[in-house]
Amino acid sequence: MLLVAVCLFSVGARVFHLDIPAEQQSGKGLVFDETYYVNAARVIDGVPIQPGERYANAAPPGGDPNAEHPQLGKLVIALGIQLFGDNPIGWRGSAVLFGTAALLLLYWLVRSAGGSRWLALVVTALAAVENLWLVTGRVAALDVYALPFMLAGAALYLRRHPVIAGLVLGVGACVKELALYALIALLLLETLRGIRWLLERRSGWAAGVAWWRQRLARRLVRPLVATIVTVIVFVSTLAVLDAAVPPYADGRRVDQGQSAVCDHALLWSHACNHIAYMNSYAASLRSPNGPSGNSAYPWQFWFDLQPFDYYSQSSAVREGGEVVTTNTVVDFIGIINPVVLVTAWAAILLSLWWAVRRRDDLSFLVVAWVTATWLPAELFSIIDQRTTYLYYMIYTLPAIFIAVARLLAVRRIPHWLLGIWVGILLTSFAILYPFRTITGTG
Repeated sequence: MLLVAVCLFSVGARVFHLDIPAEQQSGKGLVFDETYYVNAARVIDGVPIQPGERYANAAPPGGDPNAEHPQLGKLVIALGIQLFGDNPIGWRGSAVLFGTAALLLLYWLVRSAGGSRWLALVVTALAAVENLWLVTGRVAALDVYALPFMLAGAALYLRRHPVIAGLVLGVGACVKELALYALIALLLLETLRGIRWLLERRSGWAAGVAWWRQRLARRLVRPLVATIVTVIVFVSTLAVLDAAVPPYADGRRVDQGQSAVCDHALLWSHACNHIAYMNSYAASLRSPNGPSGNSAYPWQFWFDLQPFDYYSQSSAVREGGEVVTTNTVVDFIGIINPVVLVTAWAAILLSLWWAVRRRDDLSFLVVAWVTATWLPAELFSIIDQRTTYLYYMIYTLPAIFIAVARLLAVRRIPHWLLGIWVGILLTSFAILYPFRTITGTG
């Protein structure tokens, strides 16, 4: 019942004024990257786009003008538009649904990794009140559609279903390529498990090299199967999507042409060309002079140093026909709840210590997930000067929630201190909540 209550609270917080912003408001109605994905979904649906708007005449009806990402997430948004109309509910209703699924799957992931029901509940509750998770869970951007696949795939793998896990992760990568980070996390987790296995049996080397090779081979089967299935499903599903919803960029199909990798298979060659385009596009997003605007270095993510504005709306206060002041009534700000973030510093260090001392799967999962979802952005930033944004941390947050919940469960922490922490957390949730008035207007 408590899990249901947490999910209902999260759904209520995200559906509140889901129709704001709407396009009739000051000519603005799409939040941040919704300008890409909602308009792409409109093109897929054949919904006319006004001249001057993004992707107007960029692709024929039924095509995807947003070729820098796979089509599946935009197809979900397009389905919402077909079911509920070309309006905010049609755009964002599916985001709320997938965001709720991510909450439930986060609970399941903790349980699959060996966590107790109470720990899983606390992890889910943290996710329900965290600002970046909440904002992302009500915006029609691809991240919220990819997260459930990552969490489900990881949970299935931990429950020893590598084939199904690979299937889920492969499909998830067809929403957004970053879903493959979950596979990297699982491979790192298995590496840590392998080190634990060797350390626990280090006294048995004299038992025979052949026996050890046999045992080691068995341990490699599951991650190898998951990896192979993920890659095959990703490329195959992308090939089907390319055939059904051709990807366009700058008025041309990006999946056509010769592929040196798999040009012997027509269907796969289209997918390979599309993957090559997505990689080249990502490589072109560089900031050689350092972050500007809403972008930030990945190390700055851990300090909320460069929050970004999804959308804001102000109301003017007038006296005698003159504007005296303006009040912000709607403010979607991309920032991790500072209470959660500051606590995460100590929590992740503690999980790292437990990974060394306890060698338990939950500690391994935290370390592996943080490494797999955050470190690539840092490496790309250092090596290739890639442009990165704080909202990339949406993929790292599951591990942060687990680490923080485990820290809070330490018995030495007094109950009164926990009470103060929860009070500050809920206060910061209220302060960061996007709507400052009940009506959503001034």
